Amino acid sequence: MADITVEEERKRRLGLWADLEARDLVARARPEDLRQRRIYGGAQGIWVDKDRTGQIAGNGGGITVGILHTGRHYPDDLSEDGVIYHYPKTKRGGARDTTEIEATKSAGRFELPVFVILPGPTHDTRCVRLGWVTDWDDNSSHFLILFGQQRPVYEPPASEAAPFTLFGAEGAKRASVRVRPGQQRFRFQVLKEYGPKCAACSISHSLLLHAAHLCGKAAKGSDDWRNGLPLCATHHLAFDANLFAIDPDTLEIVLASGLDRDTLGVQGTLATIRGRPHLDALRWRFEQFNKGLPLEPNSETARAASL
Repeated sequence: MADITVEEERKRRLGLWADLEARDLVARARPEDLRQRRIYGGAQGIWVDKDRTGQIAGNGGGITVGILHTGRHYPDDLSEDGVIYHYPKTKRGGARDTTEIEATKSAGRFELPVFVILPGPTHDTRCVRLGWVTDWDDNSSHFLILFGQQRPVYEPPASEAAPFTLFGAEGAKRASVRVRPGQQRFRFQVLKEYGPKCAACSISHSLLLHAAHLCGKAAKGSDDWRNGLPLCATHHLAFDANLFAIDPDTLEIVLASGLDRDTLGVQGTLATIRGRPHLDALRWRFEQFNKGLPLEPNSETARAASL
């Protein structure tokens, strides 16, 4: 195959997306529709067209074209505006997982869109979203892929010393399940900056972790990662129920009256995590705790409570 440029490949992928839209296949594509267009090549999670994109990548490994997200293993990582995609971890021989991870990073580096394949309305159809690999975290083994016709504007996580804004975020959209714009960005950046570990206990499996706001969306809290904490599902529920809070000066975990640490399963102080929440966010949350004000649960805690 003749050498192609990054711009030619980007134009080709955008043309394929326009063709899917024109033929009304975005919400109801058959697997053969995707294979014929070389958007996807099989049942694996990540499809890399090495023959076409190996020269662009410069390492022979190629660049990811399509990504399959069935939702069976990680259902909460998908939202309207993007998906947190887990690195492949399979028992396939050789370095296939490593090669596919690098190929997906290359899609981000070269700003090439990828096709995210989702379950369709029937068992033999698929939905397709145009995604852009905007960030990745080797510690949590996650990609952040945002959806859009064009590459979305993405601001990397701020440094701990950067100016901080506690308020000013848009509120959640009203729906049968509350959905927040930027929900996946916030979750991704919280896990990336703090590390995949609950701030209140020893749980460290990313599938069991939520990104909890200190100043929540109901109070127009921002999606700055320093306004958040990684908490396991249980302690996120407890945190939003005001069963415990964090003293902003000592980082001690303070319990509501009548409770003990064994009952809640929490440590004495904020767990050993990489980052630290902003002092303004900790103070705001501690004030609400001391006032005994109820806090409106967000989408993750509301969903967990309904299960």
